[in-house]
Amino acid sequence: MNYTEGTLLDGRYQLKKFIGSGSFGEVWLSLDTATDLEVAVKIYVSMDPQGLTDFKKEFQLSFDLNHTNLLHANYLGVSPEGNRPYMVMPFCKDGSVSKFAGKMSEKEIWKFIYDVASGLAYLHEHKPPIIHQDIKPDNILVKSGDYVITDFGISKQLKKTLGRSALNVNSAGAIAYMGPERFSKQYQAVKASDIWSFGVTIYELIYGDLPFCGMGGSMQKQGAEIPELPVEFSPELKRLFTDCLAVEPWNRPSANQIAEYARTFIKGENPVVTWNSAQDNMQPAVENVAPQQQQTASAPINNGTVAFGNNPGNGFTNSNGFTNSNGFTNSNGFTNSNGFSNSNAYGNSQGFASYKSNAPVVENNTLLYVLASVIGLVVGIIMNIMLK
Repeated sequence: MNYTEGTLLDGRYQLKKFIGSGSFGEVWLSLDTATDLEVAVKIYVSMDPQGLTDFKKEFQLSFDLNHTNLLHANYLGVSPEGNRPYMVMPFCKDGSVSKFAGKMSEKEIWKFIYDVASGLAYLHEHKPPIIHQDIKPDNILVKSGDYVITDFGISKQLKKTLGRSALNVNSAGAIAYMGPERFSKQYQAVKASDIWSFGVTIYELIYGDLPFCGMGGSMQKQGAEIPELPVEFSPELKRLFTDCLAVEPWNRPSANQIAEYARTFIKGENPVVTWNSAQDNMQPAVENVAPQQQQTASAPINNGTVAFGNNPGNGFTNSNGFTNSNGFTNSNGFTNSNGFSNSNAYGNSQGFASYKSNAPVVENNTLLYVLASVIGLVVGIIMNIMLK
C-alpha cells in the first residue's frame, strides 16, 4: 500500500507530512488522534507472520532502554493493510544532524561527540550488548538541544529479514560508514564497528563530505590513509578522530572512553588517552632487541591476544585491547584459529609477537636449526633402513 497525506493509519495516526524513506520503510509526521500530539511514525516494509513475530520480540527487548541520548519508541503496531509493522516515536522538529554537515564549529562537534558516545556506551554496555550497526548522520536526531540516536535495537538477523521483504534494498549509502572489518569474509558485528562509523560521521559533520570517496573501510583495506582534519581544529579532536578510524578494531577507543575524553575536554581540562592507540605504537617495541631475537620473538597463548615484541604490557593485553568494552572476546572471532597467526601478517617482520597455544618460548634461531637438523638426520636413517 502506498501511503499519502491524510491517510489514517490503523484507525489512529493521521499521516500529515512525508519526512523521508530508507531501505526498509518510510517516516511520516503524524497526528495521534487519541492524544492530539504530533508524533513520528516509521512504517516498515510488509512482513510475513514469522517476520512480524521476530520484529515484536526485538521491540520488547529494546522497549526498556532509557537514556537521554536515545530516541525511545513508544508503540509498535501492525497496519492491517499489507502486514506492515510501524513504530511511533517522539517527533523531533529539528530533524537529523545531517543538515548541519559542514557547518558545525568545534565546540558543537564536541557536544555532538559527547552525546552520541554516551548513548552508544549505554547500548554497548547493555546485557547482552546492543550494536547499532548503522551509525550515520541520518540516524542521529536533534531533540531539545541534545543529540539522540535512533534506529537502534534492530539486530543483524532482523535486518536480513527486512531485506528479504524489501523489494528494492539500496545499501550503497551505508557502505560509506562500514569499517574495514565489515568487508572480511567472516564478519561479525562488534562494538568497534560502531566506533568506526562514528568517526566517519564526525568527518562528515566537519567537512560536509565523506572520507575514502564514500567507499568506506574497503579503501583502507587497499592501503588508503586516514584523512586529516583542517588545521584549525584542536590536536585532541584530530587524535580522537584518527583513532576512531583505526584500521584494526582493537586500536579504537570504546564508546565510554570517547564520552569521558569529550567530557574532560568540554570542561576545559586535558583529556587523557586511555585506549590502545595505534598512534602511540608507530615504532615496534622490538626495535631495540638484538636481530636474532627480533626474528624469533614469540610467547605462549594468553586469551588469543597480541603483544608488541617481548613486552605484552606495551600492546594488546586484556586491559586495553580485546576486552568487553571493545567487543573483542574469544567468542567473537579474534582467536588464533581465524587469522591471528604468524602466517597472516602478524609475523616478526613487523615487530609483533603472535601468541600461539602452548608454543614454547624461542630465544635463538640456533635452537630451531639444531632441532631441524636432528629431525632430518633421524628421517634419513629411517629411510636408509627401509630401503635396505
